[in-house]
Amino acid sequence: MIERVYLKNHLSFEEVELNFEEVELNLSNGLMIFTGPSGSGKSVLLQGILAIFGLYEAKASLSEATISVDYGLNFEDYGIEIEDEIIFREVKKDKTRFFINAQAVSKKNIKEISKKFIDYLSLKTTEDFESNSLLNLVDLMVNDVKFYSLKDEYMKKFTQYYNLQKELKEIKNKEKKSNELKEFLKYEIAKIEEINPKDGEFNELMKIKRELSKIEKIKSLSNDVGSIFSYENDVVELLGMLEIDSDFFSDSMNELRSALESIDSRSEFLESVNIEEVLNRIEDLNSLIKRFGTIKEALEYQEEKKSELSRLENLSFEKEEIEKNILKLEQELILKSEKLSKFRTKGVKEFQSRINEFLEKLYMPKANICLKEVSLNNYGKDEVVLEIEETNIESLSTGEFNRLRLALLASKIEYTDKPKSLFLDEIDANLSGEESMSVANVLKLLSKKYQIFAISHQPQLTSQADKHFLITKKDNISRVKELDKNERIEEIARIISGKEFKKEAIEYAKKLIK
Repeated sequence: MIERVYLKNHLSFEEVELNFEEVELNLSNGLMIFTGPSGSGKSVLLQGILAIFGLYEAKASLSEATISVDYGLNFEDYGIEIEDEIIFREVKKDKTRFFINAQAVSKKNIKEISKKFIDYLSLKTTEDFESNSLLNLVDLMVNDVKFYSLKDEYMKKFTQYYNLQKELKEIKNKEKKSNELKEFLKYEIAKIEEINPKDGEFNELMKIKRELSKIEKIKSLSNDVGSIFSYENDVVELLGMLEIDSDFFSDSMNELRSALESIDSRSEFLESVNIEEVLNRIEDLNSLIKRFGTIKEALEYQEEKKSELSRLENLSFEKEEIEKNILKLEQELILKSEKLSKFRTKGVKEFQSRINEFLEKLYMPKANICLKEVSLNNYGKDEVVLEIEETNIESLSTGEFNRLRLALLASKIEYTDKPKSLFLDEIDANLSGEESMSVANVLKLLSKKYQIFAISHQPQLTSQADKHFLITKKDNISRVKELDKNERIEEIARIISGKEFKKEAIEYAKKLIK
């Protein structure tokens, strides 16, 4: 629940601090009523509270609200660390900024979080009456484990079906472009195949190029060094005379002889090399390196394009397989959706019975709820249609529409696990005494699960308050005061008979509260 609200410099309100956590019935719910003369600032105050949660334009320079953990919100999804106390704060200077427990939050995320625990019935939004919302409510009222297991199976199958449909669409799009794409892939593959590179070939050719540039000097030095062997015997003889082991010298001379033979062999190979062919080959390989980075990457690109080309050439086969799987899944989904519809018939009856029970209490015509068959979707093949005496709900007056929304909320109260805060702006306006009392009674019922903030000009709803706040305005400054029992009686009497209230109004106010 919302436990505390603070507003500073909010239009005609200089400073407001309200506490709601002392409701005797239950800390997680209650009926909070705001009354006061016209123009005193009741709607302004309600809008100021909603602005803290990003649901109205910010006007206050500073505002904050403390909420309890009863709402069961998962703040970790938004990277927000939560302790025992949760404080929403809004600061407005050059721009409006939002915080949760001193951690900055975007307005988008504030609204997304707030809509999980706040409903605002002042706006004539049909979101609650959209088919998917009504269908979820019908499903709740089926109340059968077999149904929920079947629904879970259906939704998993439909996800597979949906993904295959997407894949088929992509394949069909590729088919349209396949001829042009295949020509491009063949061209790309042919350019690399024409050069036919080998990994490591470029480095070897560059080595040959460097050796060719100095082959003559290598040959000349090799001939000069060869003359050292004419002194080999003399060196061995000298070492013997000095009684020095000559093995080290002989080994070195053998190694040198081997190296010179290798040089001669390499020289013969280099002399047979066509330098023009080497340079041309280097140029071809270098063109691939410039484009792909390395020869290895060029070869990987070639294999990738071959794979793509092979897939395009097998598109028709792949498409046939996907179409077979789609058809098979579709048949399974149709059978499961028909079973879901049978279960939902029971849920629709329960839903219609419940909502009509409350519509009757609210002096509203009965609702007719039925299932309409539509194309297969994530929920099955059912759409829920709700009409009031064959009238589209968008044609209802604001008062009728709000009472219909109340009946909807009341009909699902037994299925509401998490508490919510409900904001109502003059929901009982322009109603007769009986109609007003019916609204009051339904709201009192809802307050068992909801924390309700309501503005009222009628004594019936006001008399049912768990907390009653009076808003007054003097010298263009609005003030809020929580009323005690006697003050409540006086305020209800004022609503009944005006500023100069009579004794009869006092007695009627006492009777209403009792």
